Amino acid sequence: MNKQTDPNIKTIRFPVEAGNKLQKMAEKTGLTKIDFFISMVDYFYKSKKDPRDLNDELLKKELVKRSDNIIGFIRTQESELLIPLKKDGERHLKLQATTIDILNKQLLPFAQKQEAINKEEVKVLNEIWQHLMAGKKATVDRERLKKRFSEILEKYIKERDQMNMMTKQAEKDSLAYQARMELQMMT
Repeated sequence: MNKQTDPNIKTIRFPVEAGNKLQKMAEKTGLTKIDFFISMVDYFYKSKKDPRDLNDELLKKELVKRSDNIIGFIRTQESELLIPLKKDGERHLKLQATTIDILNKQLLPFAQKQEAINKEEVKVLNEIWQHLMAGKKATVDRERLKKRFSEILEKYIKERDQMNMMTKQAEKDSLAYQARMELQMMT
């Protein structure tokens, strides 16, 4: 088909300098001049930008407006949330410092005194325990001595009963001496 008879083709006349610029931009993007032109038209159509506005004032205004909205939001958050949160944090830190100071000045000395008292009580309890153990040992020793004394006495009585009138005085004295010696060895 001939390009001029194709109903989809329109012709636009523009200066050669604009055509050279169009060619360079198309080559940079890897498109043909016609594809690049179609893309330009779509871009301006969709973005609703004015192609005559080289400084893109609408975009600048939109960016400033959005920046102002963001800054306003941040300032609102700062005044409603961050500043009160910071003040509360500072108040809590002061309260903690005061609490720690009070604990160090009042509770720590009390705890140290209590520790000294506890050490003294442990010492006294240990002494009491030692006395109780000594008393228990003395009781056991006394019971053992009683038992041993009872055995010596029983032996003495038994051997004395076996003696009769004919038993010599030396044997009687020897029995008494032996009983006394066993009693002395008990202590």
